Formats: sequence, C-alpha cells, structure tokens
Amino acid sequence: MIRKTAFLMALIITAINLNAQTGKVHDELTMESKILNMERKYAIYLPPDYESSERSYPVLYLLHGAGDDQTGWVQFGEVLHIADKAILEGSATPMIIVMPDGNSGKRGYFNDMQNEWRYEDFFFEEFMPYVES
Repeated sequence: MIRKTAFLMALIITAINLNAQTGKVHDELTMESKILNMERKYAIYLPPDYESSERSYPVLYLLHGAGDDQTGWVQFGEVLHIADKAILEGSATPMIIVMPDGNSGKRGYFNDMQNEWRYEDFFFEEFMPYVES
C-alpha cells in the first residue's frame, strides 16, 4: 500500500511539473539611445503568465559584471530556469527581469567625469522609461 501511494504521489508531482508553464527570454532586443548616440542591446525575461494576464508586473533590472553583456545572465546565470523555479515554488512573485548591455568598449553603468560616456543618464532617462512604457 505504501509503495502504491508513493508511486501515485510521484505521478502527480510529475504531472504537475509537466504542466508547469515556463517564462520566455528574448536576448537580442535593441533600442536606440540619443544620449549615448548608439543602439543598445538588452535581454528580457517574461514570466510564464505574461501573455495571458493583464496584470502589471514588478521589474527587476539585473546588471552583468565587467566584460560580459546582456546574455550573461541568460547563458551562465540561467535566469530562465532560476526565475521559473522561484515563481513556481512561490519564493518569488512573477516579475519581468531586464538585463541591459553595459559593455560597448566603454565599461560601466555610470557617467564618466568628462561627460563623454553617460550610461547612468541613459539608464534612468531613456532605458527605464522605454522598458516600463
């Protein structure tokens, strides 16, 4: 009887996992920046229910490390797997995760002292409003 119950529980858990939706990642999106005078790449994770829901979602901006680009969290950080799992388990609320490319020969998410590289201005004045519109 115990074996039969354990087997049925395993089947139920498998069915639940097979039925679980997954989010989507788009990792080659672009936008034109007037502040930086160039096209900027970014990746975005959309939660499993994004296309079927009309709710609004919180947005998490996930910045990569030096020498990486917008695909770092997708390829090496496994953002799709980790976010889907956290949402499924209830340890995270469904959210949109945005991963901008901060690497284009000039590194950093900040404005330089000469005001020639204004990434911080781009991020707050162009990128965030673009994403959240």
